[in-house]
Amino acid sequence: MSNTAESLRKAIENLIDAKLHDALSRPGGLDRLRAHRMTGVASPDIRNAEKRLEEALQESAAAAIRPYRRRSPRPLEMMSTD
Repeated sequence: MSNTAESLRKAIENLIDAKLHDALSRPGGLDRLRAHRMTGVASPDIRNAEKRLEEALQESAAAAIRPYRRRSPRPLEMMSTD
């Protein structure tokens, strides 16, 4: 479970870094980020980071759904009555 949490954390950080880099690297970066929120059009770096985040979310959801293997109950004669 910690491996999926780590990959999810890295994907989130990667998306934040991509958005910050896009906003700060060229003039009009905040306008581009605002336009992305309104229209969904983004730079390739942001789209790739979003795709990695989606993949990490799907992996973590798949890990949470994996069936839990229950142990079989112990026979009654092996249980203590103390």
